[in-house]
Amino acid sequence: HLQKGHGVAFGDIDHTGNQDVVAVIGGAYASDGFWTALYKNPGHGNKWLKLKLTGVESNRFAVGGRIRVLVAGEDGERREVHAVVSSGGSFGASSLRPHIGLGPATQIDLLEIRWPGSGRVQQFNGPLPVNRVYAITEGQAAPEVIATPVRTAGSTLTQ
Repeated sequence: HLQKGHGVAFGDIDHTGNQDVVAVIGGAYASDGFWTALYKNPGHGNKWLKLKLTGVESNRFAVGGRIRVLVAGEDGERREVHAVVSSGGSFGASSLRPHIGLGPATQIDLLEIRWPGSGRVQQFNGPLPVNRVYAITEGQAAPEVIATPVRTAGSTLTQ
């Protein structure tokens, strides 16, 4: 779209593990000729991890928290992926549930959460499966899988 934009947000709208894009396009008035646009990401076979973080001593959504993920790739090479919990912008806000791309990773060797405010550091040693949604409450002993991929009619969905 080449129209004026007023905001953009990224998130997994259809629960396929791929980040989709929502853009508010057009003018500031409801009668403008251009409408909000949703761009669905078809994906490219890369792996992912989504987190539902709940702070106890820290703020409820862990905003400002730091995430470190150590993964093993198909070739056995290990790499680190870092993320910060944030809505990502001022004219558009993305989900506060971190969605982390892991490329060709075959497993998660380490998941580390540095909670804001309390300064608590939690480490979860793997192997943890990729393509999962994990719920983690500050101080909890282990991450809880709350969604796993399901194959239906040729597409990957999350239950």
